[in-house]
Amino acid sequence: MKLSSTLLAVGLSATLFLALPDRLAACAFHTALPEATVSEQIAGSLAVIAARPANANPFRFEAVTVLKGDAPYDHPPHLVDSGTRSRLSRNPSDAVLFARNADGSWTRLIMLDAATRPIVDHILDDIDRWASPEGASARRDLFAGLLDHPDDRIRRLALRELDALPYSVLREGHYPIGAENLLNGLTDMQEIPFAPIRILLLGLTQGDAAKAAIDHQVRRMARDFGDMHLGAWITAAIEIGGPDGLAKVEQLFLGKARQSTETQIAAIIQALAVQRAGGDIILGPAIDATLRRLAEANPKAAPQIARTFGATSDYSQASLIRDLVSARAFSSPGDFILAATYVMGADLEASADQATKERPRPAQISTETGSIEDR
Repeated sequence: MKLSSTLLAVGLSATLFLALPDRLAACAFHTALPEATVSEQIAGSLAVIAARPANANPFRFEAVTVLKGDAPYDHPPHLVDSGTRSRLSRNPSDAVLFARNADGSWTRLIMLDAATRPIVDHILDDIDRWASPEGASARRDLFAGLLDHPDDRIRRLALRELDALPYSVLREGHYPIGAENLLNGLTDMQEIPFAPIRILLLGLTQGDAAKAAIDHQVRRMARDFGDMHLGAWITAAIEIGGPDGLAKVEQLFLGKARQSTETQIAAIIQALAVQRAGGDIILGPAIDATLRRLAEANPKAAPQIARTFGATSDYSQASLIRDLVSARAFSSPGDFILAATYVMGADLEASADQATKERPRPAQISTETGSIEDR
């Protein structure tokens, strides 16, 4: 590959890298759930309506209440299925919640009834505040308080909303749910999509039952080369075990006599990235050292580290990636571009930080002398 072509590819890759999400959440461990939660759909919508079957055509929806935005000029194109039509005919105060997206399409969200309407009202009241860094905690606390709700729909809504939060926000919360409840949900087929968030919450409970269950599962997956929800289990093991938990993970999966699968390696790196960005800050140096040993022992890990940390603009591994580039650890053109893109992103971030530090602070007038003072 010519140098000019390589540099062009690096530049294009950097543009894509820098446009990727800048946070790591529980949903980093799966793709089984919708990309946007109910609250995120509401936040990003042009309008939100409560709809019921139209009087003129009971197979079509029409808005009965506009909850956000302006009254729509059209109606959701969704057909009213027989089950929904029957339920709404029995409950005249119920409706279906729809969000109108920025592209004009409609998304059906949830059934509005006595149980869900207060939650939707709360979301609509607080949605603007949730966009701020402080608001994420309020969002967490609302849905954490619903984890023991008697309605399965609301419990799952709460799990999905918590699943979308940054891990740093998630780990600062308090959750009214015990290890037994969380573990029972892992064996329920209807709860399988929520397994990763249940596993992460299990790690945050800090109880003996949770610790024993996590230790048993991690050891079993290491023995059997399992990888289902491995990233979440590793994150939980490090959370509940601290430095000892991290050392145990390295011993079980990354030891010299161990040949973990590529899928396992990717999941472990993802878990280390989640903990590095949002976990206990004390673990940072130990995680860095683990990643360095992993990259030196397993050549296939190097590009995965650059890919995983670069995807969220976490440049904590810049020194490692630079060293690996110097050691020619990236053998393919694609892997080299990936590494170069990561290093370029780290350099850009460092330059921006330096420029911010060197920017002159505005002069202020001294209240004592009346003179202008540089600061």
